[in-house]
Amino acid sequence: MVYPCSYPNLTSLTDFVCMTRSREHISIYSVQSVPLFFQHFDGPFYPTLRLLHQYPSILPKVGVDRGAIRFLLAGAPMMCPGLTSAGGYLPPPEEALPKGTAVAVHAEGKEHAVGIGMTELSTEDMRKLNKDVAVEIVTHLGDDLWALQTL
Repeated sequence: MVYPCSYPNLTSLTDFVCMTRSREHISIYSVQSVPLFFQHFDGPFYPTLRLLHQYPSILPKVGVDRGAIRFLLAGAPMMCPGLTSAGGYLPPPEEALPKGTAVAVHAEGKEHAVGIGMTELSTEDMRKLNKDVAVEIVTHLGDDLWALQTL
């Protein structure tokens, strides 16, 4: 489904934003066949990991320790201990993130994000409780969305 815009500089169909729906109720928004954002049902919009790698500051950062990497790459939710341990990273208290914030999930020792998720607790609660699910992963390296380079 293509939604044309009323901008005079757009001259071809490849300049329009294209929305594609899949069987899993995922909407993928692309420009010139390059996926940039996605949405599950009517939920929030998330950037693709490829877009996040190009513009790393568009989402706040959290980090997991080495022990959580294999679980992250399998799409499992990230638990508080993986974020609060010595190898993990949470923003400082003055930059605390509320529950329901989309975040870039980085792995210890890696430059780029390896996943995108939604916080299930505020970062302050993650530090205090140090148990339960902290970040629900919505996409990660190696999943079907990562494999989709063009539409």
